[in-house]
Amino acid sequence: MAHVFRRPVRFDEIDAAGFAYFPKVVALAHEALERLLEDARPGGYAAWVVTERVGLPCVHVAADFSAPLRFGDEIVVTTRVARFGTTSVTFDVRIGRGGVECAKIDYVVACAELDGPSKRPLPAELREALARYA
Repeated sequence: MAHVFRRPVRFDEIDAAGFAYFPKVVALAHEALERLLEDARPGGYAAWVVTERVGLPCVHVAADFSAPLRFGDEIVVTTRVARFGTTSVTFDVRIGRGGVECAKIDYVVACAELDGPSKRPLPAELREALARYA
C-alpha cells in the first residue's frame, strides 16, 4: 500500500522560468514523510520529535526529474517504504501531475536520538506504523 497526497504547486516553489525549483521538489520527500506519519499515528511526526525525542534526518537523497511542474499544477505525491534497515528507512517517492510522472526520489532517513545526536534503532511502534506502506 502506498501513501498518497495531493496539493497544488505553490507560488513560492517556482523559479523565474515558471517551473518548480528542483530543491522544492526534493523537499516534497520530507513533506511526504511528515504527512505519512500524521496519518499513521495521532500527533504524527511532531509527536515523535517533541514527545519521543526521535529525529528522522535525511542521510541520502537521489532524484530523477522527467517532466516539469508549474505553478498551480495539482501534484500527486505517492510514497512507499522501499526498505527497512536497523536504524534507517528508505522511501520511494513519486511525484506526478495529470498521470505524468515528473520526479522519482529515493529518500533515506536515519533514526536519531535528538539529545545526542546519535543513531538509534527504529522504535518498534515507528516500524509498525511505516510497515503498512511497504
